[in-house]
Amino acid sequence: MKQWLNFKNLVAAFILLLALSLRLSNLHQRTSFDADQEWLATRAAELLKGDLPLLGPVTSVGSFSIGPGFIYLWAIFSFIFSLAPISGAYLSVFLSLLFLMAIFYFAKEYIGLKIAYLTLFLCSISSSLIFWDQLPWAPSLFYLSQTLLLIAVLLSLKYKWGFYLIALSVVLAFQSHFAIVLSMISVLFFFIFVKPVKIDTKTLLITALILFLGFLPNIVYDLTHDFSNLKKLAYTIDDGGVDYFVSFNKIVNVLNFNTTSIIYPKNNNVFDSIFSKTIYALILVNALSLSRDKKMKNVSLLLLITAIVPAAIFYIQQGKFSEYYLLMTVPSSILLFSLFLYRIVNSKILLTLIVLLSIYLNYQQISSRYVSWNLKAKEMIAQKIVEVGGNSGYGISINSKLGDRFGFDYIFNYYGIEADYPPTQGQTKMFTIAVPQGFEGVVGTHSYDGMGILWSGM
Repeated sequence: MKQWLNFKNLVAAFILLLALSLRLSNLHQRTSFDADQEWLATRAAELLKGDLPLLGPVTSVGSFSIGPGFIYLWAIFSFIFSLAPISGAYLSVFLSLLFLMAIFYFAKEYIGLKIAYLTLFLCSISSSLIFWDQLPWAPSLFYLSQTLLLIAVLLSLKYKWGFYLIALSVVLAFQSHFAIVLSMISVLFFFIFVKPVKIDTKTLLITALILFLGFLPNIVYDLTHDFSNLKKLAYTIDDGGVDYFVSFNKIVNVLNFNTTSIIYPKNNNVFDSIFSKTIYALILVNALSLSRDKKMKNVSLLLLITAIVPAAIFYIQQGKFSEYYLLMTVPSSILLFSLFLYRIVNSKILLTLIVLLSIYLNYQQISSRYVSWNLKAKEMIAQKIVEVGGNSGYGISINSKLGDRFGFDYIFNYYGIEADYPPTQGQTKMFTIAVPQGFEGVVGTHSYDGMGILWSGM
C-alpha cells in the first residue's frame, strides 16, 4: 500500500479529482437524454430483469450492431442509481477517469513524467473532452480502449502478453464503436511497415481465443438469426453506402480540433483557424522529427499512423463510415501534443503560457456551457406533470420538431407516469409539451431550458 501513497501518485490523484469535479459540475443540466440514451437505458433496465442482450447499439452507417458490453456497464450504474436516467452520465464520467489514467500512464512510460502531469492536467480541464464525457454514450469507453490499444502495441514489442492486451483492447472498443476497424488497420500498418514482429503459434492462438470470446455474443446472435447482423456489415463494406461527401479540408479541421482543442478550444473565425492549424502543423512536424530519434521513433510513428491513416481511409471510403468514426483519433492526437510538450519541456516560459492559455479559454467554454432540452429540464417537466395531474388519468401531447421528443418515454416511466401518450381521441385532461417552446404556436405556462409545458382540464 505504501508504494502507492507517494508524492507522485498524490499529485496525479489531485488532478484526477479536479477532472472529476469539473465533469460532475451541473451534470444534470449539461447532459442530454435523447434517442440513443433512452435505448441504452431501456435495454439496461431489461437486462436487470433477466433479458440478456447479444447485440449492442447499431452503427451510424449500415445499421450493423456492435457488441453489447456498454449495455452491461450501463446496467451496473442503473442498478447503483435505481434506474435513474442520469445513470448513463455517471458511467460516462467514470470511464473518462479511466481514460485519463490511461493517458497519464502512456505519457509517463513512453514520453516522460513531467509531460504526463502536464497532459493529465490539460486533459482534465479540456472543455471539449468534458463535454463528451458528460454525454451518456460510448466515446469515453472508446477513448479508453484506443489508449489501451496504443499501450498494448508498444508492450507487444517487448512482451508476448502485449498481444493479449491488444486483443482485449479490440474487444473492449468493439463494445463502444465500430471505428475499431480503422484502428486495427492502423495497427497492422505499424506492424508491417514500421516494426515487423514475429508471433509464435501459442501467442497467436491465445490472442485469437480472446477475440473469439469477446465477439461471441455477436457470433451467437448471427448463428441464431440467419447471419442478419453480418449481412448488414457486408453492406457497410461493399460498394454501397450513403450519398454524402466530406471534404478533405473538413477532415483536416476535425483532426486539428481533436489535437489543439486541449489548449485552444475556439473555432469562431479565420484567426482561430489559422492559429490552431499552425499549432497542429508544428505538432505534426515535431512528431516526424522525433521519428528519427531512436528513443522516440516507435512512439511518434505509432501516434502519427493511428491519427493519419484512419483519416485517409475515411476520406477514400466516403459513404461507408460516418464522420463520427474519426473520434478514434482523439487519444493519438492528444499524445501527439504530448510529444510537442516533450520537445519544449525546458522552455518554462512557453509551457507557462500554454497552460495559462488553456486554463483561460477552457474556463470560458465551460462557464458558458448551455445544453437546451437537457436531462434536468425533461425531468422537471415530468415532475410538473405529476404535481399537477398525478400519475394517471390524462393524456400527454408533444409538439416537436422531428426527433426532439425522444427520451420522454423512459423518463415518464421512471416517474411513474401512466398516461395516454399520445392522447386518445376525446381526451379532456391533457398536458402539452412544446419542444422547443413556442413550436407550432404552443407557448407553455412554464418553461424549462427551451421546452414549454401547459395543461388543460385539470
